[in-house]
Amino acid sequence: MIVGDGSDERWELARRLRNRFAEIESAILARIRRLSEPVGDEDPAYLDGLRRAVAEGLSYGIECIEHGVERPAPIPPGAARQARRAARTGVRLDTVLRRYVAGNKALEEFILDEAGALPRQALCQILRDQGPQVDRLMEAVAVEYEEERRRATSSSVERFADRVLRLLEGSGLESAADLDYDFDAWHVGMILRGAEAGATARTLARQLGYRSLHLERDAETAWAWLGSRRQPSIARLESSLTATLPAGTSLAIGGPRRGLDGWRLTHREAQVALEVMLKKPRTVTRGSDAVLLAGVLRDETLVRSLLDTYLAPLEARADAGRGLREALEAYFAAGGNAAAAAASLGVTRHTVQRRIRAVEQAIGRHLHHCQAELQVALKLCELDRHCPTRYSVKIDHSG
Repeated sequence: MIVGDGSDERWELARRLRNRFAEIESAILARIRRLSEPVGDEDPAYLDGLRRAVAEGLSYGIECIEHGVERPAPIPPGAARQARRAARTGVRLDTVLRRYVAGNKALEEFILDEAGALPRQALCQILRDQGPQVDRLMEAVAVEYEEERRRATSSSVERFADRVLRLLEGSGLESAADLDYDFDAWHVGMILRGAEAGATARTLARQLGYRSLHLERDAETAWAWLGSRRQPSIARLESSLTATLPAGTSLAIGGPRRGLDGWRLTHREAQVALEVMLKKPRTVTRGSDAVLLAGVLRDETLVRSLLDTYLAPLEARADAGRGLREALEAYFAAGGNAAAAAASLGVTRHTVQRRIRAVEQAIGRHLHHCQAELQVALKLCELDRHCPTRYSVKIDHSG
């Protein structure tokens, strides 16, 4: 290693850190989630933006190490977007900035861990350089946040959004009458993702004959409620929405709920559906179909336990267990009917039965004793089709 202007030492340290990028990213996310914020940390879209901002911020930090103060890295665009999203969502600026401080502290620990034979003088200079770079990033984030807040306070749309958010949180009941929506009716909560999501929400309500309340959260996310004096059929509504949604738009949907408490609950169910939809895009995702999977995804220990117990044993079989997993998926989809599963796979009933027995032998349990666990494990792998061999399901926590 050449000692001089320190460029070789910086390059080598940056290379080592990039090799541990996923590990560092997970450590930063774990640390900043301890700084919980009741509003933003319940919003899957906000959390998704937070994860993206962390990844971009980490890349920024490593690039700053590599080039030093002489060639400052550009401010990552994700940081600016997340700052604006935080302002709209109601996350406090001090929480946003403390998360950057916590993330930088986690990165510094990895820098020290990877310093190795780095000369002390070079390491000290790298750590000294990090301070101004982090300050520069935080200053840019604060500017974006404050500008967004100024726009919000001067906008009638944002004042409307503030009333809806306070009502969701359980306060602001006096403003319910000003929202021009019947909160005593039946409600179906929706979260739309895609271009012109707000306009799509208005169009859907009009086409399907519902009263609606909608709130645009950002350029590609809208919250909406469909209101009706009669209880909607969720199956018929889902079919109509699937046929009506424009290309490129996806929808997370809660169940039909009544009254103001039901209005809040169906929105929470839509948020649960959104957590899963962000990982496995579908046209329409129901909260009732996603609630168990979303709950499991919030517990990393539970995810690893399910994968290790029910899918890892299949990897030792032929084709890394792919045929066994396909047989299980078809069998469960057919309601436990081996003949129907065989027809869907284009094999014989005996083949399906043989594969089911092979699964039972591999995991050491009868299928009817662990059917729910196996189904959840398979759904986890639908989020990342490579997970049986790489265990690469992305684990996300909500606080």
